[in-house]
Amino acid sequence: MKAPNMNNQYECLKLQANGIVRFAVSAEIVYLEANDNYTKLVLNDRSKFTVCKTLLNFEALFGFQFFRCHKSYLVNPLYVKEIDKRSHCLLLTTGEKIPFPRDKNKILEEMIQNKQLIR
Repeated sequence: MKAPNMNNQYECLKLQANGIVRFAVSAEIVYLEANDNYTKLVLNDRSKFTVCKTLLNFEALFGFQFFRCHKSYLVNPLYVKEIDKRSHCLLLTTGEKIPFPRDKNKILEEMIQNKQLIR
């Protein structure tokens, strides 16, 4: 996996799974989910790749492009459709629901309102 240069939106991550090599820019990543020392990346075409890196590695790599809404999830704000405060879930444009703790309500609202997206 190559670390992308965030000043160039065309830098890619090289992802491999089951003999398939995929190159993806950060804007194609909908969310990342932690599973011990592995991270599952879900792309906007619904493909999934598991990488032997922690979520913390990706958080450092992407910086403010993604939001750590939960201890196990990094979410791309481009794909957040709704914030459901009652069930404490983010509804993504892909239809998936990602949990978040109550203390993130205000931060999530501000992030979406201010459109703190990829710059």
